Amino acid sequence: MPMEEKYASEDFLARWLAGELSNEELEGFEASDVYRDILAIDTAAKSLSGPKVDVERALSLVTERNQNIRNTTPKVKRLWSFTAAAACIAILFAGYTYFFGYKTYSTGIGEKETVLLADGSLVELNANSSVSFKRFGWEEDRSVNFDGEAFFDVVPGKNFTVNTSKGIISVLGTQFNIRDRKGFALQCYEGSIIFLPFNEKLTSVEMAQGVEIRLLNGEIQKQQFSQNLPDWKNGFSSFSRQPLSVVLEELALQYPVKFQTTGIDLNRKFTGNFSHNSLNDALKTTLEPMGINYDISEDKRIITLSE
Repeated sequence: MPMEEKYASEDFLARWLAGELSNEELEGFEASDVYRDILAIDTAAKSLSGPKVDVERALSLVTERNQNIRNTTPKVKRLWSFTAAAACIAILFAGYTYFFGYKTYSTGIGEKETVLLADGSLVELNANSSVSFKRFGWEEDRSVNFDGEAFFDVVPGKNFTVNTSKGIISVLGTQFNIRDRKGFALQCYEGSIIFLPFNEKLTSVEMAQGVEIRLLNGEIQKQQFSQNLPDWKNGFSSFSRQPLSVVLEELALQYPVKFQTTGIDLNRKFTGNFSHNSLNDALKTTLEPMGINYDISEDKRIITLSE
């Protein structure tokens, strides 16, 4: 187990609270990020006001009550010690989660949402997407974790990074669109960005306005594009010689449906688009030109395809 994970474990924190750490363990713990985080929580917590408690009076009442149950005193004492330690650990974890945890925004099927970050940057989420970032310390660490598809409008400032499943996008101030689903695509609409792939066989790519990259078969394909905004922001999805499987996947992201595709060639290529406003229109514009028949179930959840 990595040392930072060990220091953050309940067992280790319980031993620390009980004063059971060796000198070597204590020295290592006090030099860790976990210990510094706990000190930060303690400092922040001291700034919060709360009700005053007469500790001596409370202790006196507890002692007086315990005098009437002599035989169970040791058990009560051990129970109180255990409960107090557990409470301290719970408070530490709750504080750690709040001060150093992440805030997450997500969208479901057919949903879109705009997220305003602390520095004024915007993240416009497409359907079935999510973005998360630290609750505090944004100015020192402009970094987000991302999955799905979104359009980013980043204000100038310190380095801004987006962590995806395929790599890291690094920018200073620009506009770009990320699609990180079964396939990966990145378009730069303004300024410049750098893509740092996790695959060690691939090299980093610097992209200027009008440049698009896609990851296909373990390789980066780079090309130019001329759009001012991604199509999904205008309410439709477009395709250029894309497999039918990709089209159906996108339909299922924008509408709450599942497809029965037995006997259908999903590798057939499609060029065209569909609207996000009407399921019937979307099916007509994608399936009918390909000569594919479809039957919609009564609850409009299952669509069976046939040729």
